[in-house]
Amino acid sequence: MISPSSVAGVKKIMYAFSSLNDLGQIITSNGGFEEVTKSGLYLILGTVSAAQGAIFRDDGARSRLVVLAHKGVDGATSFRLSLHDGDAEALVDAPGVVEIRRAPQNLNSFISHNGATLTALRAALMVPLRVGGNLVGLMTVGARFSGGDYTDDDLQILAMMSQQLSVGLSNHQLFQSLQKKAEENRALYEDLQDIYNDTVRAFAAAIDAKDRYTQGHSDRVARYAVAIAEELGLPQDEVEALRLGGLLHDIGKITVDTSIIRKNSVLTDRELLEMHRHPTVGFDILSKINFPWGDLSALTRHHHEKVDGNGYPDGIRGEDLLLGARIIALADAFDAMTTDRPYRKQISLQETLREIRRCVGTQFDPRVAKTLFQVIEKELTGRSRKPAIIPSLREKFDSQRIREILQEVHDDCGYPGMA
Repeated sequence: MISPSSVAGVKKIMYAFSSLNDLGQIITSNGGFEEVTKSGLYLILGTVSAAQGAIFRDDGARSRLVVLAHKGVDGATSFRLSLHDGDAEALVDAPGVVEIRRAPQNLNSFISHNGATLTALRAALMVPLRVGGNLVGLMTVGARFSGGDYTDDDLQILAMMSQQLSVGLSNHQLFQSLQKKAEENRALYEDLQDIYNDTVRAFAAAIDAKDRYTQGHSDRVARYAVAIAEELGLPQDEVEALRLGGLLHDIGKITVDTSIIRKNSVLTDRELLEMHRHPTVGFDILSKINFPWGDLSALTRHHHEKVDGNGYPDGIRGEDLLLGARIIALADAFDAMTTDRPYRKQISLQETLREIRRCVGTQFDPRVAKTLFQVIEKELTGRSRKPAIIPSLREKFDSQRIREILQEVHDDCGYPGMA
């Protein structure tokens, strides 16, 4: 016959294993970490019939332990356990569970300078929480409800349960560390992005500054190109490439003599040849840079190409011409027509729309032109969330007349690619 003490021992073992399983489920749950830790502490204290306890974690500075969860102790939230020289190592080397009144000699220093806190916690036991030879925290356990001593079985159960708790605490600290690093990297990336954007804008401003008539031209081309790209539903990285491509499309003009850029009469053949070199010069400059958003140098090289093949420098036609280049070509021409230039005054918005319409299929891509008209129509009717074109125009115009022209575009059955 099995003795009553043996039956009690088996029940205690079964209860301990059940508690270990419950603790594992608590630690791996998706709840808030502090609540999870508190639930784990309550389960551990209930398993060994203790009324008070607390869990401390390393604060990251290796100089103190701060309260993460507590039970049965008033004011424990503000408690701290300081770590002096050698304390962390002594706790790592300590037994699984330390009875404070019988603590090893190498823990005397830690217990001495934290005596007031341990007394306030009514701690009878200390359980160092460690993973891989590193101290990640510490658990204190008060006296048993019964007032008797903890048995060897109790201490063994505490040691086993504290191992699961240590792993959970370590994983949380690792996650916090990785999260902090990720946030630092994100902040660094954003800083670098701001510096990068400022540098690109500085280049664009330097280009435009060569001629007072074109100040702000690159920025407007970038905004127009982005508006067209977003209306087309292009991926965000392509939209960003077009924004930067718009800002840098004229970078090759840095090498063009200012007198040619500012000339207010017809250019000579030599001057025209010099001006026509700026796309290839821009290509040579940008092709040496590895941009993360695609080949901006190609956008720069081909922003004066025409879909009928009569553009320059390479005479590319139709679909062989990058969509991004077709977008910037139209944005560039639109801004050129709607602003003053040394050789002519700006033309009105309605004249610009008619000119674009006339040149669809020869100079401009039909789908891109249609999209520009859609953007303008949405901005005029208040259906655009972030207007980019209408607010940039330097003229007053009759909105109703512009809408009529846009309607004519829609109704023109012979207009390639139009609905």
